[in-house]
Amino acid sequence: MAESRYTLTSYDPVYVVAEEVRIPEEVIKQQAVRWMQNTLAKPGETAKLTDAWIKSHSDDFKNVDELLIFIRYNMYRDNREIQELSDQDAVCRELSKRLVEELPEDLIDQAVYDANARLEDMIARQGMSIDEFCKQRGISEAQLYEDTKERTIQSLKEDSALEAYAAHAGLTLDAEDFYAIIPGDNIQDKAHKRKQIELDGRLEQMEEYALKTKALKEIMENAMIKRKETDTEWLRYGDTSKDVLNANKQFPDSFVGM
Repeated sequence: MAESRYTLTSYDPVYVVAEEVRIPEEVIKQQAVRWMQNTLAKPGETAKLTDAWIKSHSDDFKNVDELLIFIRYNMYRDNREIQELSDQDAVCRELSKRLVEELPEDLIDQAVYDANARLEDMIARQGMSIDEFCKQRGISEAQLYEDTKERTIQSLKEDSALEAYAAHAGLTLDAEDFYAIIPGDNIQDKAHKRKQIELDGRLEQMEEYALKTKALKEIMENAMIKRKETDTEWLRYGDTSKDVLNANKQFPDSFVGM
């Protein structure tokens, strides 16, 4: 078990350069061709990503560049969750650097052991050996386990930092806070599941995770970010979150022609 209390060197807002998640241009082109095939092509016709083909089949786009801007916009909009998760990773990594305490060795050893067991089970379920898995990815077995260890320790540090923030801020949980970690189609569905979890006696087990999730939300609201080191201004994430997650508005350079 982790220590019951951790502390940070500072509880001030995190300043971090959180890079924009970029969708590979080749993937955007592939999506453009699929969209043309489903939307513009006639039965038996093959869509072509050329200025001439687009101009002759579309009233909305005159050339490849215009079509790619449209496809790029929709792909970034639909992938805004990926950007948000990337931003959270960057902020949590920076926050974890403020952790005062060293993680107990027994905590690390147990967490790494459990992570290795999950990894080996996942590989086995794919019908592969450790050696085959490593060869497929071009890494050594030693590197595989070292990478797993590094990720596990980093995750422990981030969890401990969130725990420290929650304790310092005196955060407490309301029923709604559990909805953030319970999957469901709507509030009614989440509320029903929460009630069932409580009846099953499992609610207390979820409290630690719910509290860290609440701490992360507050930390993200106040985090100050830049997309590039060369950007001149820091943006408060909570004030700009809609633009941060809507890449075509906040970062128009991503939506220029090839």
